[in-house]
Amino acid sequence: MKGSLAERFWAKVDVRGPDECWEWIASLNSYGYGVIGVGDKTIRAHRLSWEIHNGPIPKGMCVLHTCDHPSCVNPNHLFVGSRADNNADAAEKGHQSRGESRWNAKLTEQKVRKIWTLVGQGTLTQQAIGEKYGVNQSTVSYIKTRRSWAWVI
Repeated sequence: MKGSLAERFWAKVDVRGPDECWEWIASLNSYGYGVIGVGDKTIRAHRLSWEIHNGPIPKGMCVLHTCDHPSCVNPNHLFVGSRADNNADAAEKGHQSRGESRWNAKLTEQKVRKIWTLVGQGTLTQQAIGEKYGVNQSTVSYIKTRRSWAWVI
């Protein structure tokens, strides 16, 4: 890592104790993550922090926060995970909309329960059930196999 980039990084960090969040005190993106320009690119400060302290991030991997504070760059609060890990972490922390809270949702939890009932009865095809509720057959299949709407009881 170039010394000048590391120096620029440290000039923009409010370092506190090892267990506290280290606040990025420069530019933030619209999601609250610290950002820094590197050549013609903008990178997230927490990713740069990981690289300064731990070396390169494996290709395709994400740097996640244990503290749930996007502007934190404390390496003790960061860990590497897959995109699936990142999505699961965001969902667990309530950062992803799901089900009927999504802006484009066509179904409600009540309709999903009715779909399960119809699928279980076996009198209609998944295609017919999908047409009844304005969704694709694949959506009905995902509901049946709990690939979607799995939290609904």
